[in-house]
Amino acid sequence: MSSFAGRMKEYPTVSLDRFDRENLHAQAYFLSHCHKDHMKGLKGPLLKRKLQFSRTVRLYCSFVTKELLLNNPKYAFWEEYIVPLELESPTQISLVDEASGQKEEVVVTLLPAGHCPGSVMFLFEGCRGNVLYTGDFRLAVGDASRMEHLHSGSRVKDIQSIYLDSTFYDPRFYQIPSREVCLRGISELIGNWISQSSHHVVWLNCKAAFGYEYLFTNLGDEFNTQIHVKNLAMFKKMPEILSYVTTDRRTQIHACRHPKDEEFFQGNRLPCGGTAADGTPLRIISIKPSTMWFGERTKRTSVIIKTGGSSYRACFSFHSSYSEIKDFLSYLQPVNIYPSVVPIGRSLQDVTQLLRTMCRKRSDEAAFVYKPLGVLKRSRLQRASDGNTKRSTTTKTQTCTDRVTEGCSVK
Repeated sequence: MSSFAGRMKEYPTVSLDRFDRENLHAQAYFLSHCHKDHMKGLKGPLLKRKLQFSRTVRLYCSFVTKELLLNNPKYAFWEEYIVPLELESPTQISLVDEASGQKEEVVVTLLPAGHCPGSVMFLFEGCRGNVLYTGDFRLAVGDASRMEHLHSGSRVKDIQSIYLDSTFYDPRFYQIPSREVCLRGISELIGNWISQSSHHVVWLNCKAAFGYEYLFTNLGDEFNTQIHVKNLAMFKKMPEILSYVTTDRRTQIHACRHPKDEEFFQGNRLPCGGTAADGTPLRIISIKPSTMWFGERTKRTSVIIKTGGSSYRACFSFHSSYSEIKDFLSYLQPVNIYPSVVPIGRSLQDVTQLLRTMCRKRSDEAAFVYKPLGVLKRSRLQRASDGNTKRSTTTKTQTCTDRVTEGCSVK
């Protein structure tokens, strides 16, 4: 659960994944993905009023996030204020103080976060340094080294600060099995069950409305079937996923959900009913994808654990493990790391102490900070349809000589 307040120290006039309180004064907004803990205040009346009286404030996100957001009527008023950005395409954005007319230019690049459909990290590059906001992310070991826009030529960019998804930055979650390993365990269980008869069905007891599409698409291919969901609306503009889901409950794999206020009382009962169309009782097992539950085990376990007569837990994570985060930070070596999440059962001080060792040491500063011989001219920027946004045709060059070189701090 994100505890990020919305503001970055380096670029305090923008707000990310938080849209209330002091964030009401932001000059630009960024949404990393459409999970509720990253959308606080996004439909608030004060923010809606601010937009009506502003000529420059916009919300930046990925194209998929835009579609998911506008699928909910509560956010329909955002339509004229959203500017979707392409992945891995540096874009120059003007941050405008509407009272004074002053502008600050910043180049923003969206990087894949691997958390759920549409999820991205935001890389900010400007005169206050290079800053990376991860949102929620699941990157494997080595993924950072393969991201072109985290590099300048053959070397890693000088990252001043990382605002980090630290959900599992806890040695209890040192290694979380990859999604591929978890998928194999889930597929084996499902295959053994549904092969017994057409009335043997599986319910994927998923806690979020979306984010499990990796399972849907792979299970659909494996068993040549579609996954039953309650509503197709959110997938209408994602054809690569739409073909794997259905509202026809005759399928053997389900991911339909109970109404939120009934979840606790319904337990493991299939939301769409326990009998087939001809009245035959269904033989049902439930599989609950989970990570936290496995982290609380004191002994190493399988990726699939039976927890009841017909219920199972399956290890499946949307967030990077402790070892994956360490690999990510070791590769980028930022000056500062700010945790966005306090792991369950830990304190802010705990995670702060753990992250401090991953900051760039003072003795390493000289190896990373350099003075340019001159200012390289930026190649011509192509104007986008929105007046505050320009698409950069090349990787951003360093134009500031007043680089921040403070020591390591984690807050």
